[in-house]
Formats: sequence, structure tokens, C-alpha cells
Amino acid sequence: MVSTIELESFARIQREVDFTHLGRDAAEIAARIIHATGDTGIIADLTIDEEAIQRSVWGIQHEVPIVVDVRMLAAGLSNLRSFVAIDASGDPTDAIDQAVPPSARTRSYRGMSVLLHKLAGTSPIIAIGSAPTALRAVLAHVEETAPLAVIGMPVGFVDAVESKAALRASGIPAITSISRRGGSSMAAAALNALALVAHGEYRLGS
Repeated sequence: MVSTIELESFARIQREVDFTHLGRDAAEIAARIIHATGDTGIIADLTIDEEAIQRSVWGIQHEVPIVVDVRMLAAGLSNLRSFVAIDASGDPTDAIDQAVPPSARTRSYRGMSVLLHKLAGTSPIIAIGSAPTALRAVLAHVEETAPLAVIGMPVGFVDAVESKAALRASGIPAITSISRRGGSSMAAAALNALALVAHGEYRLGS
């Protein structure tokens, strides 16, 4: 059940933000990212590809694998927990933990690369909410993995902007931010919004 506070939050967002340049589904995604960050100005920093929405919604409805780069992102998926890439114990996990030994868990590029190799041909939805190097690994394995869509929200001062620009230039259907802003909360918000859209649930009024 949706709380009164959540409904009022989205009503205020809709009063304060102009969504007229976005389609209904894209507006829902942008609104949920705004809600997660408390930043109405972030709408100018988002690029939301309609094809990425359509492919992601189809993927959620058909329960394709969802690959994430960090555990914090997996923990934030309120409506998608059963679809997150899981390890042998059946617990939601991040790509680094699943793919490499403990001694190498900080090597996000290697971890994501190994995981994507294991998932070759599965066409997953991929969400990056932390390391630009994980996004670089996704871009390096596009032909092998054939992702349905990529939510690219790496954050930081080193290669965050550049890796997201490379994602947009790649032609992969994507939802991303332009600046250094990003993070697990933004990536999770986008995935949660896609899950709601996939089930015909909307928070913004028409």
C-alpha cells in the first residue's frame, strides 16, 4: 500500500518539476530518482531512453536476470529482489562478490567481467550504481552479453562522466546521468520505477 507521505511527496514533485518533455513512463523514472535524491534539479542531468524503458519493462515482465554492481543497489530494489543476480546460496549479491575471490573483491572491472562472461547470451538488465570501472566492463562485454538495457549511474570524480558518455555513445538502450552525480540510490530508484511501470502502477497524476 502506498503511504500518504509518499503520495504527497510525488504530488509536490509534480508541482515543482516540469515533466512535459518526457513521456509518461520516463517521467515516472525521473520522479522516483528525484524522490530518492531530494533534488528536483537533477532532472536536467538525466537521459532516459524510451527504448531502454520498453526493453526493461519487457525484461521485468519476463523475469530476465538483473545484474547489479554493488550490494547496496541490490538492497534498494523493493520490487525486484527475486530477479537480482544471485549466488549459489540464493542471496542477492553484487557482481564483485559473486565473481571473484575475497582477495580481489575491490576489482570491480574484473568482477563484472567474470560475471558477464558467466551470463553470456542471457540479455540481462544491468544496473551500475557505484564504480565507473564496472560500467567500463559492461561496455567491453556488450557483444558477449547483449544487455537489454543498462542503467548507468556510476558516481565520482574519476571516469564517472566519461564512462557514462561512452555508454550513451555506444548505442545501448540506457538510462543514465550526465554529470558526476550518480550512486546506488539513483540506480535503484530507476529500477524500482521500471518495476512499477511494468505492473501498471504510477505515482504521478496524468
